[in-house]
Amino acid sequence: MVSPFMGAYAVKLGASSSEMGWFQSSSNLSNNVMQIFWGILSDKLKRRIPFIVLGGLIVSVLWVPMIFVTEAYQLIILLAIQALLGSMATPAWTALIGDLVPSAKLGRENASITLWATVGGLVATLASGILMIFVGTTIHEMLFIPLLAATVFGILSSLVILYVKEAKNGEKLSLRSYISSDVLRTFRQTAKNPAFVKYCYVNGVFEFFMSMAWPLIPRTQVDILGASMLHLALLSVVQSIVMIAFQGWAGRRVDTVGRKPLLVFFRFALVTVPITYAFAPNIETVTAVSLFWGFCMAVGQITVTTYLLDIAGEEWRGSFIAVFNLVIGVTTFGGSLIGGYLSDYTIGLFGLVTGIQVVYMISLAGRIAGAALHLTLKETLKQNPAKT
Repeated sequence: MVSPFMGAYAVKLGASSSEMGWFQSSSNLSNNVMQIFWGILSDKLKRRIPFIVLGGLIVSVLWVPMIFVTEAYQLIILLAIQALLGSMATPAWTALIGDLVPSAKLGRENASITLWATVGGLVATLASGILMIFVGTTIHEMLFIPLLAATVFGILSSLVILYVKEAKNGEKLSLRSYISSDVLRTFRQTAKNPAFVKYCYVNGVFEFFMSMAWPLIPRTQVDILGASMLHLALLSVVQSIVMIAFQGWAGRRVDTVGRKPLLVFFRFALVTVPITYAFAPNIETVTAVSLFWGFCMAVGQITVTTYLLDIAGEEWRGSFIAVFNLVIGVTTFGGSLIGGYLSDYTIGLFGLVTGIQVVYMISLAGRIAGAALHLTLKETLKQNPAKT
């Protein structure tokens, strides 16, 4: 409901390119660094629901203090804390899907879940964008009601998960044993799975260069293209509509054509993002291209998760997911931070537009190389999930 506007919020609060690097990187790292612990704990307890509910509640409540921030660094700190504490839900949610859905139907069921999540996000984002036109003139006034609404609806949606049934485990957990041995054991377990190690490496390279452009996008939207909050809402909505339209198609193709072809397409398609933002004459052009990005995201969101579930061991599913997300968190932390500081340097040398374009081109070259690495992955559709 408000996530699409947080980057613009930071820019409106006066964030520089390097601060936008921290904006992206701190959230990326915070969201992923603790997932290894939550994933292991979820696997040990054989419980997913408590982590999903508590994580969702924490994320929802932390929208409230963001209403009152006056400096970009305050927003960055709050978002980092929100990502850190709310990260317990991510591996548990993905593992719950893997627990409840047979491997042969993962693509279609992932598509169905993503579809309804996208529909909800679309409606909420559009409502927020329209509301901000009529309510208030300052950025704080415009975001006041959307942030409160995000809190209320987030709490309600978290509590609804309590109705999902899962098998309960009566086994007692030794926290000391968990901390001292299971973390290292998890890393050893994942290291024994060559398909998983390669998937982490390939995705890590791509995500590093992809994330270099992330701090630049809000500045490009607001400072160069002059986008309003309504423009940003429409950009998100247009992309979401296309995602919804192709979600079912993508799920069926993942389960029939295979994971690898769609995964390769998705990664190569994302090279269009830095090109578009580097040379788009206006925000309307970006919105038009986002139709294509919506199709790509419909394919990518399902394929990336389905491939990961294919290669993760059933007994260690939450842990494998957490390790994968940790790898992505670390690489995107570095990529975003480097992109932010590098753009500060290039802007000082060449000016705002050219300086940002230089970093976009570096991101473009890295994305192409990272996408090419996906060609080396093996197809997993006809394989059973790895037994570890």
